[in-house]
Amino acid sequence: MSADFAGDIARLYARYRRDLPADHAAELAAQLGLSPTDLLLDLWCGTGQLTAPLLPHCAGALAVDPEPGMLAGLRDRGLPGVMAVLGADTDLPQLGRVLPPLGAVVVGNALHWMDEAATLAAAAALLRPGGGLAVVTQGPPLWLGPAPWQQAVRGALETHLGPVTGTYGSDASALAGRVGLLVGQGLAVQVSSWRADHVVDTDWVVGHLGRALFGDALTDGLRTALARALAGQPGPLVEQVVTTAVVARRT
Repeated sequence: MSADFAGDIARLYARYRRDLPADHAAELAAQLGLSPTDLLLDLWCGTGQLTAPLLPHCAGALAVDPEPGMLAGLRDRGLPGVMAVLGADTDLPQLGRVLPPLGAVVVGNALHWMDEAATLAAAAALLRPGGGLAVVTQGPPLWLGPAPWQQAVRGALETHLGPVTGTYGSDASALAGRVGLLVGQGLAVQVSSWRADHVVDTDWVVGHLGRALFGDALTDGLRTALARALAGQPGPLVEQVVTTAVVARRT
């Protein structure tokens, strides 16, 4: 994993990346078929944005991430029943040698960093009969949202960084590709989505962008430009976030 995810980026993830809302997590758990006796694996778990809200629906969770700073942020949450493990998608076959069959494997906003076909196949192989695999994305990214304040943010970013078009795997093409890969594994697939509205402020927007922009991209000049762009927007600033879950069950 890139060192860009270490240090300040990991701390910004913990503060500025939201957990899946509890009601959405309950619906996702039901679609996965999670039971109180199941073990959950959260792959590339970050600081626990899926681990934490899904934990009430299972017996415990194995949270795997290749960045120690992310795991440190997860441990700081003090979640009971969670084992934080340094590892990556390429370790799934080895984990399958030591783990019991899993109730569910989830990947949140990270599959685009991996070999998607190999990862989904390896994850599906870990499931018990009836177990589920979910790829969860949230989009569009803040800078591609339709609200006027989001367009102002995009304008400030493009003035300093050039075109910003990355969807981080949350677009329709990526969704269709993942559905096809999972159907090819012989799994029963469904797609669900939920919307949540979040009131944000300049501090949150800058912090959120700080964890999304790697290296030295978030300069003092860009911070100032973002603050000016948002200062001219009528409040409140509302971000509409659509969470999409591709859920595949082993029948």
